[in-house]
Amino acid sequence: MGEESLLRTVLGVLFLALFALAVVVPFVYMFLMSLKSPSEMGNGRWLPDALLDLLRLRKGEVVLLRVELSDEQLASLNTAPGAPFAPMLAAPPPMLDQMLVPTVPREALWARRVALEKPSAAARHVLALFELRDPEKKLRRIDRFALLAPHPSGNAWQAIEAKRIPHSFSTLVGRLFVNYRALVRWDTLAEGRVLEWIARGYPRWYINSLVVAALTVVMGIFFDSLAGFAFAKFDFPLRRPLFAVLVATIMIPYPVTLVPSFFIFAKLGLYNTYAALIIPGLVSAFGIFLVRQYIQTIPDDLVAAARADGASDFEVYRYVILPTARPVLAALAVFRFLWQWNSYLYPLILTNRDSMKTLQLGLATLQEAFGTLDYGLQMAGATLAVIPILVIYLLMQRHFIAGITMGSVKG
Repeated sequence: MGEESLLRTVLGVLFLALFALAVVVPFVYMFLMSLKSPSEMGNGRWLPDALLDLLRLRKGEVVLLRVELSDEQLASLNTAPGAPFAPMLAAPPPMLDQMLVPTVPREALWARRVALEKPSAAARHVLALFELRDPEKKLRRIDRFALLAPHPSGNAWQAIEAKRIPHSFSTLVGRLFVNYRALVRWDTLAEGRVLEWIARGYPRWYINSLVVAALTVVMGIFFDSLAGFAFAKFDFPLRRPLFAVLVATIMIPYPVTLVPSFFIFAKLGLYNTYAALIIPGLVSAFGIFLVRQYIQTIPDDLVAAARADGASDFEVYRYVILPTARPVLAALAVFRFLWQWNSYLYPLILTNRDSMKTLQLGLATLQEAFGTLDYGLQMAGATLAVIPILVIYLLMQRHFIAGITMGSVKG
């Protein structure tokens, strides 16, 4: 019997370990991809170059150059021979903007583009980070370089100013999270333009999702628990048929309700409003069913004793039902948050303004930030989207586990 118990324990631990790997490994991969620059995508390596540089701290082997590029200049560099490498000139002449050369000089140094950053969604330029090898440690004494990019005429190369930045620990960390800085528009927030920062883009989508999910969970738990209390402890006409109809609505396919919901909210003038995003999730047939089944296990004598002490129906609900049903309400809160946080179709149908997008809808349109599909930026957005789910689960873990395991062990 002891060997059987040990074998079951080992198998259980092995199963949980495999399950954890199946969940953790994709998340780790997504996070590592979010640290990569566009030029690193598809190179077959898991670790991004910025992380490798941070681990090695190669201060003396390379210099880092920052260049401000227009969208046209970036496009010309992307199509130039040798991309993502670009020619650089050390110590260029003062009149840099007027400098044109017919061909790339022999003394030109070839720098590798390692990162792209867009200061804001409305910015007309991008900041490119180039890496130039300096094994002899001569270039780190130079502060100003010239990047050669193909001229729009196609017959010459134009010079663009490039500035050397310190290759220090803080620089490498900033380069490592360049996708996250561009995604959350860090420069706008650092300049103190908070209202502009929350008005559009990823921060706005994140705030929209948090507001909608929080209000839906709090108000939905209230309405579900009230209805569950009524169906479990009150005797009123047609209680069983009404509950049967309520449970039957769970079988209605979710997409069937999309078109009627669109017309209802459009007629009410609530299209493109928070009300349109919140109201459909205020009541859940599954939530009412789950809470009702749990409240039925609460002894009727406990409710009768509270009423004998003069408690009203709402006081019974507030001081008896809610504290007793805390485990199932915690489990329902986690489920509700996940459903609302991951909702895509309803926001897609009921909103068409960028400022009203939720996070999942915004992530689906988060592309072509630099003129091409930027998978690193999308991975960064998906990684940040997981954080609230982890926080909610960690905060509600004890009650959540008690709620989903209720009734599995009988005293």
